[in-house]
Amino acid sequence: VRGWGGEVSGLVGDAGAVTGVRVREGGAERVIEAGLVGDASGGGSRAAGWLAELGLPARERREGDSGLAYASRLYLAPGPARSGYPIVNVQPDPRDAGPGRAGFLLPIEDGRWIVTLNGTRGGEPSPHNDDFVRFAREELRHPVIGQLLEQAEPLSDVAYTRSTVNRRHFYERMAAWPDNFVVLGDALAAYNPLYGHGLAVAAQSAAFRRGVVRRP
Repeated sequence: VRGWGGEVSGLVGDAGAVTGVRVREGGAERVIEAGLVGDASGGGSRAAGWLAELGLPARERREGDSGLAYASRLYLAPGPARSGYPIVNVQPDPRDAGPGRAGFLLPIEDGRWIVTLNGTRGGEPSPHNDDFVRFAREELRHPVIGQLLEQAEPLSDVAYTRSTVNRRHFYERMAAWPDNFVVLGDALAAYNPLYGHGLAVAAQSAAFRRGVVRRP
């Protein structure tokens, strides 16, 4: 967990209560004391290991991984399509036995398109710039997105991710939990970004924590 040039390396306290964090900066480690510690470090959270170091039991975790990969790229739309162009969405046929492949073209500001291609295990798009249009034209159920991109100007390289695992940590089911420690957002539950739930869940977690802290 990094920030401000330092790294949080663990919790301070015991199985009954967390009283702060250990921070490593420039090869030296120091302790920051706190009345409340929140882990909002995302999918790379080390909370489970930190709790084990305090002598707490292992938590239950559930994962769902379809092997989905995303490739996204920005384009400048051709002149006539820079205003009022519709969203174009090509979805896989659920009756097909093979991997699912999909594409999404979304008009954004300044006459640009953001285009995302995705595929499940065995049907993933390539991370390479020179294969982006080909995949859209030849691998999706309909070539319309690829045909549109042939008339557009690429404005960025392909951004590629395989971080699409759905993961839920059931900390609330642990037999014991230390006071003064909370886990929020993707550190608690991470979703396939296709659903657009990540920021919403993190915001709900923060709002709930605020309500608990303000309780008399």
